Amino acid sequence: MVTYQVQIPESNQEAFLNIIRSLQSLGVITSFSASDNLTHPGSPIPIESLLAILKTSEQQATDGLVVPADQVGDYMKSWRSNR
Repeated sequence: MVTYQVQIPESNQEAFLNIIRSLQSLGVITSFSASDNLTHPGSPIPIESLLAILKTSEQQATDGLVVPADQVGDYMKSWRSNR
């Protein structure tokens, strides 16, 4: 299982959720949840949380589970043209 954290401008939130729902209906995504923020501007993330995020990210990179930004862009273009 791989976990992603994405920041979406509030103005694009509904469109992004539609994409996520589409991917869920295809079985690509098993579950998702939304969170306003891990922290508020000016307040730090607890060190334990930050270290856990970094450890998970490093392991995902080691396992080859990183998707390059250009591939994400290509997928989004393809998805939009097939709507």
